[in-house]
Amino acid sequence: MTSPNTGLRRTALVVLAVGAALGASACSAGQVSQTANQVAAVDGGRGEVGDLAVNDLQVVVPENGGQARVGFVASFSGYGLGEPVSLDSVQIDGAPVQLGETQPLERGCSIVVDARENAEPVPVEGVCVEQTTATLPSADDLSIGTSVPATVSFSNGDRIETQAAVVGEILEAGEYTRPTEFVGESEGH
Repeated sequence: MTSPNTGLRRTALVVLAVGAALGASACSAGQVSQTANQVAAVDGGRGEVGDLAVNDLQVVVPENGGQARVGFVASFSGYGLGEPVSLDSVQIDGAPVQLGETQPLERGCSIVVDARENAEPVPVEGVCVEQTTATLPSADDLSIGTSVPATVSFSNGDRIETQAAVVGEILEAGEYTRPTEFVGESEGH
């Protein structure tokens, strides 16, 4: 025979466990997650369809005008076997981009379209990465600091519609130093 207090103890333990679980879950209630609305650490547009992705799509407008350089990374991920996929065309604000030569993408591979001035392909060992360049013949209508519609088309019929960031010349690392002067005292944050 069980004691009448045993049922009361079980009920108290269940209530205590439920209360602890609710209390623990309420600790972060109302808090803003640091990563919930975090912006990607890249300047350009991005998009994906199926196993194909495009990241950091941007147009670099030279200071002296003329041909703009286009840069992005196209990747073919996923599992299983499948036919390679080629990068067919890119359009920026309705204008066709002149792409350098590329090989079809195998699964797990990427094409880096380098927007640096005078970019030269660099072989990368142990990783399935190909490099090329691309130009936009007429960028006179583009304004730095804006985004324009872009379409990246692949040989399998997939298209990625995104926005391309229009940026000025890309500075090499170490070329820009932030000013050390400041206007007011620190707010003590």
